[in-house]
Amino acid sequence: MKTNYVLATTFAGLLFTSFSFGQTAPQQTLPDHVQPSAEVKNEDKMKTLFARVKRPSAKINYLGLSVSPQFQYGTLAGQFTPMSGMTGMLHINKKWGIGLGGYSTIDNRFTPTALNTNKALSLRSMYGGLKFEYTPKPNAALHVSFPLLIGAGMAQVDSVGNRSNQFGRRDNNRRDRDFNRLGAGGTAYMVIQPGVNLEANVFRFVKIFAGVSYRIVPATHQNDRIVSTLPSPSAGQLGGFNLNAGLKVGVFDYNLHRAKRPGRMRRTRDN
Repeated sequence: MKTNYVLATTFAGLLFTSFSFGQTAPQQTLPDHVQPSAEVKNEDKMKTLFARVKRPSAKINYLGLSVSPQFQYGTLAGQFTPMSGMTGMLHINKKWGIGLGGYSTIDNRFTPTALNTNKALSLRSMYGGLKFEYTPKPNAALHVSFPLLIGAGMAQVDSVGNRSNQFGRRDNNRRDRDFNRLGAGGTAYMVIQPGVNLEANVFRFVKIFAGVSYRIVPATHQNDRIVSTLPSPSAGQLGGFNLNAGLKVGVFDYNLHRAKRPGRMRRTRDN
């Protein structure tokens, strides 16, 4: 009898203990102005670099094409000379541009004194390459753009009386051809030209701009196939400061996701 009493008492104690521990503690509520932050809630979740990227950030919404005749008044061998240029460019999302561009001297009798104090030597140059451009606020009527050209060029020093050169022009006579073969050489060079332009949206398809740039020539290479008795321009003489002006003609904001016109949709349904 006593044993049964002890067993009943022990069983009742275990049942009470298990029931007490099985109760869940009341959930502690926070005031309305104190809420757990998202970082606390997700503190055990592994974070990755691209966790917040749901779609590519470089989605293309707008495309454009343009051509741009340009005028450049830049320094060669320490003196200013006019240059003409042309650029063709693909525009992406109205802010970015990539294309090809080039410039060439206009004055075939440009005679800088840095090459010869008597102005007996002329200097001609042409260069071009890939051109990039960034426009932070293209929709503003007046805005800035930042062009960058990376490429290569060719410069030639010749005598004032010699019209022959390596740019495809014909010689006047045999004497000129012989002089060119013995005397005139070509200098190849690399070029990097950053700049900044002030641009205006004149019409939807026409922009005008003016600005400054600097032609950086890090290295030159003399044409070894032609033995030259004339001086070759240095990298410092081929680089220099430029004043730029021109216009852009083309389509700059073609919307790839434009909605169809209601009239067009009705005709499609009728058909």
